[in-house]
Amino acid sequence: MATYAQTVEIGRSVNEVFEYLTDAANYPRWQPSLVEVRPRSQLRLRVGSEVTEVRRFLGRELETTWTCTEHEPCTRSTIETDDGPVPFRGTFLLEPAAGGTRFTWIVEVRGAATRLGGPLVGRAVRRELQANSKRLKELLEGGP
Repeated sequence: MATYAQTVEIGRSVNEVFEYLTDAANYPRWQPSLVEVRPRSQLRLRVGSEVTEVRRFLGRELETTWTCTEHEPCTRSTIETDDGPVPFRGTFLLEPAAGGTRFTWIVEVRGAATRLGGPLVGRAVRRELQANSKRLKELLEGGP
C-alpha cells in the first residue's frame, strides 16, 4: 500500500468547505481528471453512498465505483473501493485554522498499481493531489 497526503489552508469556514466537498457533483470542478460522476444512490456523501466515477489517469480512463464508509459532519469523510483497476481509500479531513479551514486529503492506493507503477504512479498521484487541492482553494476563495 502507498499513502499520499496533501494539506491546504482555505479561507472559508469548515461548514462551507465540508458542504462543497461532500457534494460529489462538485468533484469534476476541482478534479479535472474526473471525466464523469454517476451516483448509484445520492450525490451527497453519507455512509453507504455509492458513486461510479470515470477518471483519466496516466493516459487511460478508469471506471471505479466507490462507497462512503465514514462520515463525520464538518470533520471527515472517507470513500473507498476494493474493486476496479486501482483499489483505494480517500479521506477528507477538515480542521479549523486561523484563516478558515485546514483541508487534508489522504489517498491510500493498494494492489497491483502500486507494485507495478511504483515511483511513476507515486509522482502522478502527488502532482494530482497538489494541483487539485490548489484548484479547490481557488474555487472556494473565489479565484480564477
